[in-house]
Amino acid sequence: MASPELLVERRTNPYDSKPYSYEELKEKYKDKYTADLIQDLWEKRMPVALPKLLQQASEEQKSDRAFVLQAVALRGLELRHAAEALRADREVAFTAVTQDWIALDYVADELLGDRGIILEAIKQDWEAITYAADSLKTDPEVCEAAVRQSPLALQHCPEELHSSTGVRQALLATLRRQPDLVRQCPKTLWSDREVMLEVSRKNAKLLQVATDALLQDSSFALEAVKANWECLEVLPKSHGANREIVMAALEQSVYALPLASQELRADREIVLSCVRRSAGALRHVPQELMADREVMVEAASQDIHCLRHSPPSLRADRELILGVVGRRGDALQYASEQLRADREVVLLAVQQCGHALEFACESLQADREVVLAAIRQDKRAMSFASKDLRADVEMLRAARGVGSSPTDGYSG
Repeated sequence: MASPELLVERRTNPYDSKPYSYEELKEKYKDKYTADLIQDLWEKRMPVALPKLLQQASEEQKSDRAFVLQAVALRGLELRHAAEALRADREVAFTAVTQDWIALDYVADELLGDRGIILEAIKQDWEAITYAADSLKTDPEVCEAAVRQSPLALQHCPEELHSSTGVRQALLATLRRQPDLVRQCPKTLWSDREVMLEVSRKNAKLLQVATDALLQDSSFALEAVKANWECLEVLPKSHGANREIVMAALEQSVYALPLASQELRADREIVLSCVRRSAGALRHVPQELMADREVMVEAASQDIHCLRHSPPSLRADRELILGVVGRRGDALQYASEQLRADREVVLLAVQQCGHALEFACESLQADREVVLAAIRQDKRAMSFASKDLRADVEMLRAARGVGSSPTDGYSG
């Protein structure tokens, strides 16, 4: 008869590194710890000890079907110690493989052609297909199950099944989860339009393995870029001159602008669409467009600091500067010297941002109305007023009476 105690769960005691059943643990510590402490030790501090059930069993037990079934249900690899006849028993083998697919190492050869056992193993790891009998490696259901686990299983399936609906759908589904594995897949997939489009959605760099013929195809390039603009970084540079492809990339990100050809980066319509979303796009446009009034107005509405790159003619454009300082007073710092001495321009700027007083000409820093408007917006603007006004009692009282937030409109 089998020894039931061999099948009792054991856990490793951290104090002596020995395995104990719960009953053995209670017996060991019954005079030292309370029942609650013993239970806490068992549940929280003692990991399950890997059982070596059949290794410790007698020959009789190794041939005892009921005992072996219980053993492999707890640890599938115990099958290696079972009697040879039981390793050829389908129920025993299936139970072992269900617990651990690597038990296939010890399953009788004739059972490696059993579809149910192989499919059960594949649920855990696609590599189980490598154990399957040749007849099962051509089975559509088995191949589909393996490929659904990993695209790497495709190399173990016959080529005639690669295009079957089930295997194809499984391949695309698993590549969505594990796109990087396309690098290790059969090279025939690298020229597969649908496959390469699928993996490049998640990682554009995977197009590096695609065939030249596929990469040169403008319709493929357009479809890839529509799904992921970063594909334009990997595709041949010639696609950067294709307006439709470049626009598809720019619709997703202005960071695609440097990937466009020189001609397209000089295209006013394209540049305007980019700077309306990010002034940073100016870094990639030719100098002549930096002098384009509309381009700079749009860019400045996103980031006033782009004005530092504008030509003197635009910094001296009164209408342009009035429009910008009305939104961001500290843009006054980029205005021409003449406009920083223009009372209307400066007054508008300090009303929006008191700190802009720093950039006004000296005469306006001594202008009572201008300084008063500045300190009403930000009392710290008093530090930029003329020496006389900083000592003016009325101004000091006005500064102390400011009710608005001292940081309103301040750009740092």
